[in-house]
Amino acid sequence: MRKTILMYEKLFVLCLLILVHIYISVSIAQVAVSFDNIDQYIADIFEQYAEESEKDLNFDSFYEELSALNQQPLDLNQAEREDFGKMIFLSDLQIENILYYRYKAGMFLTIYELMLIEGLDMTDIRRMLPFVCLSKNSGKDRKKINFKEALKYGKNEVLTRFDYIPEQKAGYIKNEQDSSAYLGNPLYHHLKYRFHHRDKLCVNITAEQDAGEQFWGKHHKGYDFLSGSFQLKDHGCLRNLIAGDYQVNFGQGLVIRQTFNLGKSAVATKICNTNQGFTRYGSTNEYNFMRGLACSWRFGKTRLHLFYSNKLQDGNLQDDHLTGFYTTGFHRTTLECTKRNVVRQQVLGGNFTFQGAWFQVGMSGLAVSLDKKLDPRPYPYNLYYFRGNQQFAAGIHYRFRWHQFNVFGETAGVSDFKYPAVLTGVTCTPVSRVSFALLHRYFPPEYNAFYSSTFAASSGAGNEQGFYLGVEVLPVKRWKLAFYADAYNFPWLRYGVDFPSRGNDYFLQLNYTPQQHLSILMRLKHKQTQVNPSDSKAVIPILANQQKSALRVQLVYEAGNVKFKNQADANLNKKGLNTSTYGIAMLQEISVKFKKTPLHFDVSLLFFDVKNHENRLYMHEKDVLYAFSTPSFSGVGCKYYVNLRYDLTPKFSCWLKIAQTHYADDREKIGSSHEAILGDRKTEIKCLTRLKF
Repeated sequence: MRKTILMYEKLFVLCLLILVHIYISVSIAQVAVSFDNIDQYIADIFEQYAEESEKDLNFDSFYEELSALNQQPLDLNQAEREDFGKMIFLSDLQIENILYYRYKAGMFLTIYELMLIEGLDMTDIRRMLPFVCLSKNSGKDRKKINFKEALKYGKNEVLTRFDYIPEQKAGYIKNEQDSSAYLGNPLYHHLKYRFHHRDKLCVNITAEQDAGEQFWGKHHKGYDFLSGSFQLKDHGCLRNLIAGDYQVNFGQGLVIRQTFNLGKSAVATKICNTNQGFTRYGSTNEYNFMRGLACSWRFGKTRLHLFYSNKLQDGNLQDDHLTGFYTTGFHRTTLECTKRNVVRQQVLGGNFTFQGAWFQVGMSGLAVSLDKKLDPRPYPYNLYYFRGNQQFAAGIHYRFRWHQFNVFGETAGVSDFKYPAVLTGVTCTPVSRVSFALLHRYFPPEYNAFYSSTFAASSGAGNEQGFYLGVEVLPVKRWKLAFYADAYNFPWLRYGVDFPSRGNDYFLQLNYTPQQHLSILMRLKHKQTQVNPSDSKAVIPILANQQKSALRVQLVYEAGNVKFKNQADANLNKKGLNTSTYGIAMLQEISVKFKKTPLHFDVSLLFFDVKNHENRLYMHEKDVLYAFSTPSFSGVGCKYYVNLRYDLTPKFSCWLKIAQTHYADDREKIGSSHEAILGDRKTEIKCLTRLKF
């Protein structure tokens, strides 16, 4: 009887799929056109998360993760929870719903079944399409890698990029009186080599030279930054092995997170970190990574992760004490060269996780050792900063599902564990068109874990308490509403704020898609914080309320091979009793892809009128491969650029971007110190080539 019922359920599902087949086929066919340029497709996804973040997000890691998924898509019938977590645009609830559907209905028979999963709309499904596939195997077929086959059929990729600013910066003007001039030339260059065989075997090598750094001379010989890694995946019980440079991500980031950190964004209910473990490192960022060995094993329902890192770090030395880490990676002047590799850092850590059918629980531990004592200069705001040369941090993280609720969190402590940090959240989809997320965080000022990076209003995890509410609603067809509210306070002082303070963030976004090729976005954001008043001479610290409201209206329209983007941004900023100041920007962007010629190009024109630096506006712009630009604008002027991509052959592609910013506010120079350019114009030229073989 039970088999008969299941058979009728399957027949009902197939009949329903036939009814929606035509509609979905048209939708997918229309979207599939954009998959030809997967590089820009990934950049467009990243834009939606990065624009609202005040943190410097790493596009390289984001791109490499999704690019690897595009080349070796996830099998919907075999992928596990952590595999789906690689699609960063999926929330934890959506992942749970996919797994639950597969558990109840069995194997996916067609990709169209994604339409039947609760909490997935057409926008989510379109984003998934380049990164998923189906197989007819019901078992988890994880074959050991054949190294001879890998060397024979593996794919190679070589990229080289040059950046150049024609206008001369002050740092390149050398004279006998200025010993701090740049040692090198103004050409930026990096070289990357990638090898991969499916998603099982990967090799990365990266070499970079920043503009102004000496390539060959007294202070340095060769590339300033070298990075490499070897990765082996799914070889027997060995889940992941990385030798070289890598990044670590466990729990919700209270102990350690180095990979992409979402935080508050236009995806209001994406607050739970589902991507766990180790990721190979191929970025040109010279600070946020480990260098050594990382291994992950899987034994049934348990996962064991162990890693060790030993590398030299840049820092500021004073009397053989380390006053702070130097994280920019620039070694352009004699002074900057003295900060290179001054402290050796060793990190030993691990994680043990048990994965059940409806829950997950894990423990993480991390020990950091420095060969020099870290002793920051004493200021009131850094009273609770870590001092010493050894630190141990550990935490427990969990996640479980109960009916429509997904509950997650982490509790962690440092050294003596007297002041634990706690993060707890819940996400829920009570009905298919409504999702919400709640999150509470308590990070005492005394919590100062080295590598903590989690959901917070400020960087790191410490000196913060807050409560977050996020909601996403599909009220009617073609409309989507996203809203969040975040209330937080800082129990101790912060840099530039001489008193405990508080803040509130509000965000409202409305998306309207009347047609497949037309989308309209309206966004309103309000932020209220407390800061030091300007030119205050009060003996007892006082704070002034600072309020900033921002509005964005955006229209994107596609007509055949041409895509138009119109955008208007405006904001108002008021600090204390001062008069409100404003910022306004208008953007027109056109993207064209030719059918018969393998040429893509983007042209853009931006006008901005921004009263002061506190009103600065961040605007996303198209860029060459592996580069993601969201520059800030202040003053009065315009910026225009042309971004070209030409595929000379299916295996050889070139990118060229030429951009110029012209200021019309009578300024005599752009920038400051050694980066200053005399005049009111700044030109940027970027060139990148990619060879596949």
